[in-house]
Amino acid sequence: MCVPFYIGDNMDKYMEIALKEAKKSLKTDDVPVGALIVEDGKIIAKCHNTREKTHQITKHAEINAIEKACKKKKTWHLNNCELYVTLEPCSMCIEAAKQARIKCIIYAAKQEKKANLKTPELIQIKNVENSKNLLKDFFKNKRNK
Repeated sequence: MCVPFYIGDNMDKYMEIALKEAKKSLKTDDVPVGALIVEDGKIIAKCHNTREKTHQITKHAEINAIEKACKKKKTWHLNNCELYVTLEPCSMCIEAAKQARIKCIIYAAKQEKKANLKTPELIQIKNVENSKNLLKDFFKNKRNK
């Protein structure tokens, strides 16, 4: 179970900052969602939705904040970080947080309507040796360094 670095009033303080960030989304007609990345009680990134502004499907507040934090820390490992977000994250953002090793997600509003998106069909071809060998060699070389 995740225990956020700061509990109680400080969590509310972070959410208020995230809400201020969310309001920036309104200027570009984006859904008003704000996100913060907090490490050891310090905000290292704060962002809002920019999908409409950038015409990029992945530019959710959470992804933007994760990218900004990674750039600031010069690593994609955000092990000691917490993600504060004004809306329950979608599955893409949850997976991004997992990949970034974020230890905890704290959100305010629950998703009322989950996107009813169809999952694209996955088709694996039979000739996979070149791809498998490329990956195997890459990780073998990583281990030998």
